[in-house]
Amino acid sequence: MKRPFYYLAFCLCLISNVISAQLQKDVPNVIIILADDLGYNDVGYMGGEEASTPNIDNIAKNGVYFTNGYTTCPVCAPSRAGLLTGRYQNRFGFEDNPGPFRRTKETIPGIPLRETTLGEYFKDLGYNTSLIGKWHEENVPMRNPSKRGFDYFFGFINGASGYYINNNERGTLMRGLKPVVSENAYLTNAFGREASLFIERNAARQHPFLLYLPFNAPHGPFEAPDEYIDQFKHVKDIKRRTFLAMIKCMDDNIGRVLGTVEQSGIEDNTLIIFYSDNGGECERSDNGLLRECKGSIYEGGIRVPFCMQWKGKLPSNKCIDFPVISLDILPTAIAATGNKVNREWFLDGVNLLPYLRGEEQGEPHQFLYWRFLWHHAVRKGDWKLVKHRDHADWELYNLTDDISEQKDLSKQNPEKFKELMHIYEDMSDQMLQPQWGWQPDYCGSFKVSK
Repeated sequence: MKRPFYYLAFCLCLISNVISAQLQKDVPNVIIILADDLGYNDVGYMGGEEASTPNIDNIAKNGVYFTNGYTTCPVCAPSRAGLLTGRYQNRFGFEDNPGPFRRTKETIPGIPLRETTLGEYFKDLGYNTSLIGKWHEENVPMRNPSKRGFDYFFGFINGASGYYINNNERGTLMRGLKPVVSENAYLTNAFGREASLFIERNAARQHPFLLYLPFNAPHGPFEAPDEYIDQFKHVKDIKRRTFLAMIKCMDDNIGRVLGTVEQSGIEDNTLIIFYSDNGGECERSDNGLLRECKGSIYEGGIRVPFCMQWKGKLPSNKCIDFPVISLDILPTAIAATGNKVNREWFLDGVNLLPYLRGEEQGEPHQFLYWRFLWHHAVRKGDWKLVKHRDHADWELYNLTDDISEQKDLSKQNPEKFKELMHIYEDMSDQMLQPQWGWQPDYCGSFKVSK
């Protein structure tokens, strides 16, 4: 008498597996990989000759790469907040890294709960979601990635971590809401390991997944395994040598992730995006011809390596010259799933897919905007208006003719200066004041003990 029940259960299980397999077939996986403080010229596909990045280069070779790819801020946490929400982080007061100064006593640094994160969007779409790496918000339970749409979290909350965790006495490395008891692997290797395991599990279950993999390499503290440092013995500058070793280790782990995707048979159904959270570290990175580095609103602080692949769905080895920004990652990824980006989300990012496929002509953005405390900028077409904290006056550059921002054209082009200034002022009027950070003149005078 029990056989009909077992037969029904078997049929339901079979149907579920068929549906799951069809879902995996029709809906793409999404992998978003970040480097931390990587220079514009610290990847081979951009012409870098010292760094060894064959796996990052393969993403560009197998897809599209952007010569005018930007982040929303020249430091870590605000730029990540922009990526995770698809909105200029200034709209919700996330203008500086979490620091001791707050707008009010009740202010908690981080992405406000009223903002929807990348993880929450994809969880609502039925994806298994994971964040492996650096989060960089205030270390309180309500700001933990596990509370913001990520089913699985392995990493650290704060802005930096040592690469050798060992017994984790400080409790900085976490799995979900709990500290990891111990971790013997070099942290970049640990992140690569966990990412590959997450991919294997979901590929085996034939379930679509979102993997957000924000490495902390090559951010300080600057340390790398000896076997990697030895590969760069020919580099005389020890600071640069260690930095290159950290990049190489990260690239190897990106290769590990790409290999897992290929071995799992899901390469043609996985969108993979790579970029750096801000410009290169000032003493060790290579920003090529770009002016200055991390922390600056000149190109060296905000123009970054940026590429993506989706085999069979995007062109291969295609160079894109029009400006794009990290805000575009979220709407592009959502559009890749076949879902529409709702106007009521008020995203500042743009779905890039029709522009990359040639279905839309022109440029996706009318302009791009930056405000980082004392730094201000806006770009429209070839022109960029800049106010750097160390300079009294605004400056105007034509980036096509002057990528290094050496010739200020503000006096020769008063109408263009006025046009871009109007855009900047209109955008700034829409933004909140900074709600926390390290600068009391900007972020509020209430100070908490750190």
